[in-house]
Amino acid sequence: MSNFSQVRELLQHNQQLHARASTFYQDLAFQADNERVKMLLATLAKHEAELCTSMLGYIQKAPAKILNTYFQFDHEHGVDDLFANKFVTCSITSSQVEAIATDLDNYFCDLYQEMVDAVDCQQVQELFEHLHLHMIEEKKRLSIDIYSMLDM
Repeated sequence: MSNFSQVRELLQHNQQLHARASTFYQDLAFQADNERVKMLLATLAKHEAELCTSMLGYIQKAPAKILNTYFQFDHEHGVDDLFANKFVTCSITSSQVEAIATDLDNYFCDLYQEMVDAVDCQQVQELFEHLHLHMIEEKKRLSIDIYSMLDM
């Protein structure tokens, strides 16, 4: 691995990924036939849009010293696989949506943990650890929302 990036670049990349995920869910909702699935996808799109906004807040509030820190990390691994359609879009099921959402949330949780492990600067580690914990909490909140919606 020979990719060096600034913390700012990695956070912006992750913000763009959350925006991409929100658009992905919106597109799936537009094409889906099942109303319950549409509602689930709309919830996921909103969740990702909120994470995108939250990431922007991290970027705006973090000290320049942290944002300008360089470290070695490949932030592009496995991204395209997250958005690959492996199903017929119009007949997507709740189970398939749940699997997509789980994969995406796991990707971000693993990504932040990898970032924590890859950096030596304690302040940057703390930022990524905070993001990792934030993603775990968001994953729990989303799971509760999804399961309560599926029980309807």
